[in-house]
Amino acid sequence: MGQNVDQTKSAIDKGNLLLAYDLARVAIDNGDDSEELRHLLVLTLARMGDGSQAMALYHEYGLDRSSNAHHRSIAARILKDAALALPEGNNRHMALTSAYRAYADIYEASGDAYPAINAASLALLSGQKSQAQELASAIIDRSEIAHPKSYYDAATLAEALLINERVDEAAAALFMASQMADANSGAKSSTIRQLALLAKILRLDESRENDMLAPISPPTVIHFAGHMFLEDAEVEAQLRSEINGFLDQNNADFAYGSLAAGSDILIAEAIIARGGELHVTLPFVKDDFIAQSVLPAGQGWIARFEKCLAAAKSVHFATEMNYVGDAAQFGYASKVAMGMAKLRSEYLGTPPQQLAIWDELPVDGPAGTGADVKVWADFGGATTVIKAGVINRDLAWPVQPDTDNLERGLAAYLFTDFPGFSKLAEANLPAFWKGVMGRMASVLEQYPDQILAKNSWGDAVLAITLDAPVAADIALALQESLEDFDYELLGLSEGTGMRIGVHYGPAYQTQDLITGKTTFYGTEVSRAARIEPVTPPGAVFVTEPFAAILVLEAPDQFKCRYVGNVEFAKGYGTYPIYRLTAV
Repeated sequence: MGQNVDQTKSAIDKGNLLLAYDLARVAIDNGDDSEELRHLLVLTLARMGDGSQAMALYHEYGLDRSSNAHHRSIAARILKDAALALPEGNNRHMALTSAYRAYADIYEASGDAYPAINAASLALLSGQKSQAQELASAIIDRSEIAHPKSYYDAATLAEALLINERVDEAAAALFMASQMADANSGAKSSTIRQLALLAKILRLDESRENDMLAPISPPTVIHFAGHMFLEDAEVEAQLRSEINGFLDQNNADFAYGSLAAGSDILIAEAIIARGGELHVTLPFVKDDFIAQSVLPAGQGWIARFEKCLAAAKSVHFATEMNYVGDAAQFGYASKVAMGMAKLRSEYLGTPPQQLAIWDELPVDGPAGTGADVKVWADFGGATTVIKAGVINRDLAWPVQPDTDNLERGLAAYLFTDFPGFSKLAEANLPAFWKGVMGRMASVLEQYPDQILAKNSWGDAVLAITLDAPVAADIALALQESLEDFDYELLGLSEGTGMRIGVHYGPAYQTQDLITGKTTFYGTEVSRAARIEPVTPPGAVFVTEPFAAILVLEAPDQFKCRYVGNVEFAKGYGTYPIYRLTAV
């Protein structure tokens, strides 16, 4: 396999689907013609839950005509995922049966164990138990499955044994799978999801199911936070021991958080030392962060900060602005890191946890360890607290920026644009005004208390709300209001529509000196305005911070599917973008 395939597969194996998508997409765009790479890209999309895009690329890449049974089987997997997303009932049963037949056809043509075990599982899920067990027995009798030498073969054996209700033997096979050299987090999470479905159908006792699946439990994803403090070898040794105890007990290998002096760096160092992945989110530009959150605890922390930053798997800036004396900048970055931890844990199928080194004193404000713990708890998260103890918090704070007493706040910014508006004939403008803008106005009127500011000019609309979930709801409602609009009234063909971009972040809130209305302005508002020009007509694109806030605050209402790193309009830079849909 080539380097691009190896790197993409490594990212999938670790459950880092966003990185896997970017690696494959860039390599393909740069001319890599590997079928395996295209298969991995489609698999990544399927695992991220974007079945429609995965199926479109499956056919575009010709994987339906591949000689590789695993490559051809991706379509059946997409059908299975779609079926499992349906509520219980006849439609779900028919969809599961269709997915079963798709896998069974590939098995009959290829004789390969991969479509065979999936066909057996889907036969059980669709109510064909005897057929499922007959097929599972045939799989168990295969030499490469009965005497597995890879994770996949051992997991296949476990799945077949479970279908035949040989639970203790399935547990032993899963333990064997966990010891294979090619066992990895991504594969384990996929196996757990599949076997948990089968256990439910077989009415397996919950404790017995948990015992069976325990050997292949993927690593835990954590968000971390804690107090800043001065260097102290004795105190750090005690805290490090407790940190390592938590990481070992919870098999925590993926960590998301900031990198302030003291607790953050101590936890980051522990993650790096155990070979885990560190993902850093800084609230603003690096130099300002060092001045505000590293140097106040002493020069010695700076080298440790730089070492951790260099070892991090990823480094994100919640904003690219300077520190402007706004505590909400820290709280915002914490929420983004929490959301990214939750997003990663969803891909792995394990609940995230928070680790906090905290004095357990509440705080009154948007930032600080107490605030982070409260936010995590407010959205249903579990926190393990390591008591801060006798840490020295006599920090040498720098002079704070002059805020000019201007009010700031966190808000969601929604911008719309109608491509081709400038080319509409004069005679078509009234139809646009009444049909398109009129419908959008009706939608916005349904949110009188949630919209803090709104404006329009030509075909564009701006709406600002305090809450990301409200902004998401408005964006989807706007698109829904235009679904049945007849664009021929504007002299346009089908395939056009409104483009909507949404972002969430801190900005100044004030009164517009020209209009006298409430308005928001700042770096993050400008960033929001650059999204809709790169959005396809009829779609809603959102930034990664917005997606992170949504998965934290409203995971059951909305789905953000990764689009990739997209170059913004007017040379504003390249940023990760997601497509917003309802669940």
